[in-house]
Amino acid sequence: MRIGFIGGNGHHYLKHLLGDQDLNFEIAVASDGYDTLAAQSVAQRLSGAQWFDSPTALFDEFAPDVVNIGAVYGHNGEIAATALERDISVVTDKPAAATWAQLERLRELTANNLRLLLTEFPFRSQSEFRAARQAVLNGEIGEVVLATAQKSYRFGAKRPEWYGRREDYAGTLLWVASHGIDVVRFCTGVPFSRVIGVDGNIARPEYTEMEDHVVALFALQNGGNAVVHADFLRPSGAPTHGDDRLRIAGTKGVVEVQKDRCVLITADGERDITDSVEVRPIPRELLAILNGEPSEFYSTAESLAIAEILLKARDATDSSSWSNLL
Repeated sequence: MRIGFIGGNGHHYLKHLLGDQDLNFEIAVASDGYDTLAAQSVAQRLSGAQWFDSPTALFDEFAPDVVNIGAVYGHNGEIAATALERDISVVTDKPAAATWAQLERLRELTANNLRLLLTEFPFRSQSEFRAARQAVLNGEIGEVVLATAQKSYRFGAKRPEWYGRREDYAGTLLWVASHGIDVVRFCTGVPFSRVIGVDGNIARPEYTEMEDHVVALFALQNGGNAVVHADFLRPSGAPTHGDDRLRIAGTKGVVEVQKDRCVLITADGERDITDSVEVRPIPRELLAILNGEPSEFYSTAESLAIAEILLKARDATDSSSWSNLL
């Protein structure tokens, strides 16, 4: 398999396959056209990678079977479209689409169901969240009433200056809160019906168009509700870069995810159910799909669906007005 890696600001989960001696890959790296130094840093860490100055040069000269995009966030969608136009499968970091125009183009290019667009949402491949999902599906907490998700990051001493431009950064809702929004939808199995949100920037005003926190409120189709909040306010002295949490309360019980574990609480008591499920790491899950294996966890349809939800949620937050999601 020939894999092209684009950009230097994403997770590039497929790179974790490269050390497997049972797999054979040819690899290349290209600048995304917006942050070449970051992409060059990726190339230097990937032994044997060919270098290209632009995505189109990589697509046309290297001819990859799949491209793994981790560009400056607001431009993933345009690069994904350029790859899909050449019938190259795409695995991309979020957001898969940072504008409505990008999303419409991706929809057009995948309308025949022959082109593959997968978005990297790693929570779907982590045992603690998969266990929470399975408990809900098994009816162990009854009907979902309230879900709360948290995504908190350390900001560090500084971030790239383009974080301060919405056109490039795309927004904290699309970059950080997207994990919580996706995992609520994934674990509850209950569709969102509408959304509203608020955000602000108090701690990092020098990044003028960036939000240091965002809160989104979702009404669920069954009458329940969900809250997702994300921030860059985790102190530098915190033991981990991120603090990810999920709580789903139902009519019969609660599931909670915190510190990489999932706990189920019912009338019978509390127990850790993290190890009750088996999962494949996200690189292996994505590779299986690229090789033609069907998946209930990642698909082109799921990528497009969550991309639409995220754009509507960002619009609703920008305008402080409800947006319908059904």
